Amino acid sequence: MDKTLFVTLLVIFIFVFVIPRLTGRSGKKIEMGPNVTVIQSTAQFDNIVKSLSASQLLVIDFSAEWCGPCHAIAPVFDSLANRYKHVKFVKIDVDHQRLLSSRFAIRAMPTFKFLKGGREIAELKGASPPQLTALVNQHAGPAPPPSATASASASTPQPAAGSASSKPSAPESQSLHSNITSKDLSCLNESSAHPLTSILGTNAGPKGDSYLESDVDAELLLSIPFNEPCKLKAISIFSGVCPSQAPKTIKLFINHLSMDFGDAETLDPAQEITLKPEDVKGDKIDLRFVRFQNVRSLHILVKDNQEDEETTRIDSIDIFGTVGENLDSKAALPRLGDPEDRE
Repeated sequence: MDKTLFVTLLVIFIFVFVIPRLTGRSGKKIEMGPNVTVIQSTAQFDNIVKSLSASQLLVIDFSAEWCGPCHAIAPVFDSLANRYKHVKFVKIDVDHQRLLSSRFAIRAMPTFKFLKGGREIAELKGASPPQLTALVNQHAGPAPPPSATASASASTPQPAAGSASSKPSAPESQSLHSNITSKDLSCLNESSAHPLTSILGTNAGPKGDSYLESDVDAELLLSIPFNEPCKLKAISIFSGVCPSQAPKTIKLFINHLSMDFGDAETLDPAQEITLKPEDVKGDKIDLRFVRFQNVRSLHILVKDNQEDEETTRIDSIDIFGTVGENLDSKAALPRLGDPEDRE
């Protein structure tokens, strides 16, 4: 027999018969519980990512049927999915979903990827239950409180339709990304390689690769105009890739046609926030709602970062609120220096 053919047949024999027997799995499919979604297509995965809020954690298990360690850690992954029900857990077979494996540059199995807002915030290579558990616990965030709507409606009499006490429910807060006027986005002291438009607007780059970074020092002044008046209820900032560069002190100003750093130092903000490390992981930060009515433009001054790094980095930012909720769209923007409305 030809030597090359013999070696080829020997390799095939080892991978098909010997390795599966040594792992004790023989290529058996990894079965998961109902709280783990097995990804069947790239489109299914992308739709899941889009459906999650910026603060909701997505944990991806890249595995293979022939991988012994993948089988070994599967019960741990399933158990975490049952425990952290506010976290989304998915499993991807690298042999069946090669496009996704290539997208995430998977080179070893199992590999676990942790995403928020579509952006990777952590990775674990190998079957280590303690490390996997610790990472899920670290990034899961608090579970949302159980809704009291059902119990309240059962115990409280409901007013009749059309009665004086019946009121229409307020619109739910939503991301206002689609209401931002992309062509007028700007940011002072942004790096030319990593501008604001790389994470906001129609020209934003792919999540995970794009971010906003300051240029000569840590300060940034973001200018975000809206295409119609809005009520702002919350913001979220994700700076998990380089936490030491995450924003720390921010000031929010509304309805100014233009601002520079000097203006931001002298004018009173609608709200000033000191961010803690846990505040820059993509969770919503509530605003003083009464101060953010009828907003047509938002300026955000970033004064410094968490560990006094030379530059500040923001991987993603989102603004939440409502549009067209009894707003006076004819009101003029105040001139720079005009006093803002107070509570």
